[in-house]
Amino acid sequence: IVMAKRLRRFFALLCLLGLTPAAIFFGIFHTERAGKGKDLSESDKVPSLQARETYVGGVDSVPRYKSALLYNSIERISYGAEDVPKQEACFQEGTTRRTDKLPCICKKGWNAADCSIPDAIWSSDAFKFWHSLGLIRRRRRPRTVINGMIFNHELDLLEVRVKELGDAVDHFIVVESMYTNFGERKPLHLKSNLSAGFLREHANKIVPIAVDFYNYDDGDPWGPENYLRTTIWYEGQRRLRNVRDDDLFIMSDADEIPSRDVVLFLKHHDGYGEPILFRLRWFMYGFFWEKIEPVNVTSVCTVYFMRQMCGNDSLRLRSMDPYMYGWFWDGYENDSMRLRSLDTYTHQGVSRAGTFNVMWTIEGTSPRYAGWHCSWCFEAHGIQVKLASAQRDDGVRWGDIAEKTDIAYINSLRKKGQYFDDSSSLRSCDAHDAAPAFVRRNPLRFRYLMTP
Repeated sequence: IVMAKRLRRFFALLCLLGLTPAAIFFGIFHTERAGKGKDLSESDKVPSLQARETYVGGVDSVPRYKSALLYNSIERISYGAEDVPKQEACFQEGTTRRTDKLPCICKKGWNAADCSIPDAIWSSDAFKFWHSLGLIRRRRRPRTVINGMIFNHELDLLEVRVKELGDAVDHFIVVESMYTNFGERKPLHLKSNLSAGFLREHANKIVPIAVDFYNYDDGDPWGPENYLRTTIWYEGQRRLRNVRDDDLFIMSDADEIPSRDVVLFLKHHDGYGEPILFRLRWFMYGFFWEKIEPVNVTSVCTVYFMRQMCGNDSLRLRSMDPYMYGWFWDGYENDSMRLRSLDTYTHQGVSRAGTFNVMWTIEGTSPRYAGWHCSWCFEAHGIQVKLASAQRDDGVRWGDIAEKTDIAYINSLRKKGQYFDDSSSLRSCDAHDAAPAFVRRNPLRFRYLMTP
């Protein structure tokens, strides 16, 4: 009996010693499995940036980039309340009829499931890349768009700009000097015409700024014009209320008119790079002669970029050189330093501006591109005024040569498609197809822009 009791105690102790490690092992194993299950469920979740609806279809080729740094930086971006909820589907401007359900029926020239992407953007390799990552998204609150420019006597082109861009632009800052770039006193053409009712229906959008100063102390022939370029934003921002970091500033010359569709995309979306260059179709004398190659102009940035990167100097935006800039879009070329700078700017700026720091050229597709650049687009008398107003010492100053200012000679240049040195590098085009829509709708009024 005693022996039996001892055997029972021995086996009980043996079982206890054996079960305790098993229990511990089971507990550890269960904890690890539970942890892995939790990790698995978390990893199955799409990061917040990519979890929202993106627009599908049409992006055939996307550049491949292997760096994890860009992807990691993107995943941590959060736009919050600025996103458009899923139920607000079709983009009205690009849709044939208003509907609250996908798929939307897009107008010609508009793309994506919600019809919010114009052709000029849709064709961009940079856009395709950002779109594939889920970066490109509609905003709940459209950006305020501010377009600044220098004005001399381009009344018709200013009207075309305002009527063409319509509600895509909220404010036009127009700087006019009381001096020509040559230094001669001139009347304020814009002020007098606005007082007489010019663009009356858009008067609330136009912010005229008169400058009674001629900056030529350093002898730089471009000094007077550069001073006016700086004035555009430096003074213009003071005339506006409630300017936000994520609002857009477009810097352009009076003869550069961006595409309304492109501006609407920038106004209503987040997730693209800046500053932005526009590739413009380049015309001469009217929309009937064009240069063989388009021209790129640095044109757009957010207010945040203007404040932080340009020091509130709009001249600095205009004079940026992509190759000196160091981080323009070229596929990143596996350059970790560019990716690192993108990562840094993303965290600091994207929550404010909805952009990141990569220079982007919106090329569009030939022949539409991203807008129009119409050089010397005046009647003969307007060209005379432009010749007389030109900078000092800027190469050959054609306005100083009497025969070059003759009305008959100027009209012959317009008809032949020649420049003032009698060279010809222009080709003819159909203005009824090439001109901005507002000009095409008013061909008789803008006859000199439609035919030589």
